[in-house]
Amino acid sequence: MDFRRIKIIFILTFAALNIYLLSVLLEKNATTLSFGSESTTLNIEEAMKADDINFPTLSTDQEKIPLLKTDKGITLESDQSKLVNQTTVFKDGVLFSTLSEPIPLEIDAVDSAIIDRTPITDFILQGDVLYGAEYTFLTYLPLRRQLVYAQVANNIPIGDSTGSITFNLDPDYEVISYEQTFAGTAQVQGNSRTVISQKRAVEALYLNNQIPSNSTVRMVQLTYYRTLSLSDMDIYSPMWYIEIEIENAPLEIRRVDALTGSIITTPTVTLPSAEAQVKAKTATSSALLMEEEDSSETENTQE
Repeated sequence: MDFRRIKIIFILTFAALNIYLLSVLLEKNATTLSFGSESTTLNIEEAMKADDINFPTLSTDQEKIPLLKTDKGITLESDQSKLVNQTTVFKDGVLFSTLSEPIPLEIDAVDSAIIDRTPITDFILQGDVLYGAEYTFLTYLPLRRQLVYAQVANNIPIGDSTGSITFNLDPDYEVISYEQTFAGTAQVQGNSRTVISQKRAVEALYLNNQIPSNSTVRMVQLTYYRTLSLSDMDIYSPMWYIEIEIENAPLEIRRVDALTGSIITTPTVTLPSAEAQVKAKTATSSALLMEEEDSSETENTQE
């Protein structure tokens, strides 16, 4: 008998058997893990529905997004003199502007929703707002009567107010003023990184008690937020910007780090404080009064 040939046959047979058993084990483990993940997701969705939380269809896609670096070389303060038909004051990185003539908007009389934003879009794009072409509409805050536009970087809006325009509406829903911030020119840094999905971001909020009962998840938007600020540049990282609507209450905004899934409790920059807005409005009012006095003196001189 050829014992060498028999030995080889046994070795090959045992190797094939081991490979088969290993593949079965891996398949079993993969199936178990997948089932556990889907089961957990399903339970979270059922729990949210039980708490009367409404939410849109949430994507499970995971995109790859790079970090950004922005240059602080360009500032709104140095270019505010280019703006016409408005009075501006620059304070603490924010450009406050009061319009000479309000911009009327068409409003739905029933729910006070804005029907047409074209007048604002035209105002931004025709040069009445610095670097206006770099901003896109982000959200409308009805109880505050504010329209918020976000600066776009790498085709993604900046969602932490470091690059935004907030238009203020009066009781007649006419735009009377705005506050603007500008993050600077953005450049991609390093390789793209995988971010968590929409669904995972919302689940993270719910599991951390950040979504109250009887509410509606209105928007889940992938954005950027500033994670590091230096004297000459800033670093931005992906973030999920999530709006939660509660009846008869101001819209709540939640932010989730899109790389780690952690809750961002304090945004890098908030909307100007009431005190800052009062100071800015006082300054713009004084500037407008000076313009009127100068105009009156000029008219009297001509007469």
